[in-house]
Amino acid sequence: MKKRYVVLGLGRFGSKVARELFYKKQEVKVIDRDEDRIQQIKDEVTKAYLGDIADEQMLMDAGIADCDVVIVAETSNVEANIVATQICKNIGIKKVICKAKNTLHGNILKKLGADQIIFPEQDTAIKLVSKLTSEGILDYIDLGGELSIVGITAPDNMVNKTIGELELRKRFNVTIIGIKRTDDIIFNLVADTRIISGDALIVFGEVESLKKLHLDITHKT
Repeated sequence: MKKRYVVLGLGRFGSKVARELFYKKQEVKVIDRDEDRIQQIKDEVTKAYLGDIADEQMLMDAGIADCDVVIVAETSNVEANIVATQICKNIGIKKVICKAKNTLHGNILKKLGADQIIFPEQDTAIKLVSKLTSEGILDYIDLGGELSIVGITAPDNMVNKTIGELELRKRFNVTIIGIKRTDDIIFNLVADTRIISGDALIVFGEVESLKKLHLDITHKT
């Protein structure tokens, strides 16, 4: 079901969230006072607004009152983050998710009524430790420079085909670097390696190339 989102602040975190939501075919509006950031993302969101996220009139003009979820992603300016959160709660936004810089900041946001508070660096560290100590494969690793590794269940159109038959590197410039099969992970793949039902594939490539395979590469930050 499509929802209406507004992302306030287009740093690395906010930009990533906005793009992933739009890729998931959600309605996404973004607001930032940096014109370069707006230009970089304007074709990858529903609507991009140049303005101050701490300006209530600006937020209202952008239609924030009609959205389902607001994500306050700005933390380089803590004051703007706090003011934007307060505005969103005062006008009755259904769900306000805030990025916090530290515990003290998070406590302030909680007192303002933020529905969910995110500490990206802390959450990423916990997620990394969980993955390192588990036997499962990684869901998603952002390697930077548009390169990613994603773990997926083998799609039906790949089952019963060999690595050579799929020609993923030639057709899409992506590579299957491993297969998780029951309790084993197979890395020494050859052209004759056949994918079977239930396999989990570890795929490497650029984000845009992975999207051409219609893979779910959502990055849960």
